[in-house]
Amino acid sequence: MKLLIYEWKAYLEEDVLAICREKKISYDTFSWFFKDKNRDEEFVRWLDKSIDIRAYDAVLSINYFPLLSQVCQKKGVKYIAWCYDNPLNVVQIEKTLANPANYVFLFDKVQYGKYKNAGFDTVYHLPLGVNRTRMMKLSVSDAEYKRYGAQVSFVGQLYESRLMEIMAPVNDYTKGYLNALLNVQADLYGAYLLEECITENLIQDINTQYVQRAPGTKVRLSREALNYAMACEVTRRNRIILLSLCGARYDTRFYSYQNSEVIKNVKKCGEVDYLREMPQIFACSKINLNPSLRIIQTGIPLRAFDIMGAGGFLLSNYQEELLEHFVNEEEMVVYESMEDAVAKIDFYLRHEELRVKIAENGKRKTLKEHSLQDRLDQILSVLL
Repeated sequence: MKLLIYEWKAYLEEDVLAICREKKISYDTFSWFFKDKNRDEEFVRWLDKSIDIRAYDAVLSINYFPLLSQVCQKKGVKYIAWCYDNPLNVVQIEKTLANPANYVFLFDKVQYGKYKNAGFDTVYHLPLGVNRTRMMKLSVSDAEYKRYGAQVSFVGQLYESRLMEIMAPVNDYTKGYLNALLNVQADLYGAYLLEECITENLIQDINTQYVQRAPGTKVRLSREALNYAMACEVTRRNRIILLSLCGARYDTRFYSYQNSEVIKNVKKCGEVDYLREMPQIFACSKINLNPSLRIIQTGIPLRAFDIMGAGGFLLSNYQEELLEHFVNEEEMVVYESMEDAVAKIDFYLRHEELRVKIAENGKRKTLKEHSLQDRLDQILSVLL
């Protein structure tokens, strides 16, 4: 097996390369900044001139790139897209997703089912995982415990939503309806209502209002764009509220490139390196939060695996697949509301022995059953 791997500084990339070396899988890499993921003639010319992709058994990328699919389809080479994003945020993905060259691996069952039920036989469901070898070598020094130690930590972003921009031109009735949807979804865990509530009739009405406000405008809103914008806004609100509640009660740290003034009493620590700092943070924090992006309907986000793989205690919102693979309150803990999250933080901070035991169990299960080593074997077995 010989792979050609596209590098774009994605999470998982360095782990995948390390695992290929570990498994003695031959590979070469290339990099390119796509001006347009669907059309980039300069890239196609460069690739034709620089690399004979027919010399490889497959091209692999982290996340899905339509241009790579098109090139592989034309050359008769298999294309592996190992995805950790949901949604994929690829415009007009349906135009290339059916290419027979494709092997697209998705970690969320709902996203997978959406494409599979639409007739795309090129998609596969595959949970994410951790680099078992890297995590087994993880050690934390006294200095790192002193630097990263906290009662509660969250590593992630708040999400910047376009929802306010989308809502600006519409009438008060439509704004009220969208705000009501946001409020219901924000308080609802274990079910995702936005997608079914954002109907084609609603989208047509909003686009009609756009034209009425600005005749001749070419701006058109899609269901996918509104769904994602609303999911980001709900997630943003949930994370701000959760961090604010924690900050008022506990030693709480927020690691992100963002520095929101809205969140009070939380130590804002800036962005951290995925491979070299994040595992230490998870290992040193007593409780690690995982308030997922709400559009991830059932899947286990990469952050959850990273926390458990590093031996951290995971406190997550409800995700169906998390409870399929892990035992609640034995290997991780799930909260069902903001009040429940705070109550569970308080409980597990007061019961250290139980908290440590749960973290140990989560790490053991993750390294045994959810390694990227095994996931790569699964991917290659599908190809072969």
